[in-house]
Amino acid sequence: MALKDTTDHTAHPWSRCEFGKTLFSEGECQRPGVDQLNGSLLCVPHAKRLRLEVREDMLHGTVFEMDKWLDNPNNRADQLHWQRVLGQRDEVLEQLRFNRTLLEAHKEAIQQR
Repeated sequence: MALKDTTDHTAHPWSRCEFGKTLFSEGECQRPGVDQLNGSLLCVPHAKRLRLEVREDMLHGTVFEMDKWLDNPNNRADQLHWQRVLGQRDEVLEQLRFNRTLLEAHKEAIQQR
């Protein structure tokens, strides 16, 4: 019997989540892998967790770039634009806090299973 490619959302019953083989590993997961993400077969909870972690990294990068822009004295000349960017940065920080809350809740839910 030939192995089927698992790029869709189905996997063989013996295909386990590969979360334990990632950089964020805390040990191997025993759940079946059903979601293909970044080349790894993951269970649904770990796929969601990894997506939240990727989003958190992206938001941190956005805040970092906005901080660099806001700290540049040349950008203070246009005070209205500077204030707008400052407001946008505050919105991104709020998204980051919300994402962090979701991530922490999600980690707790995974541990309780």
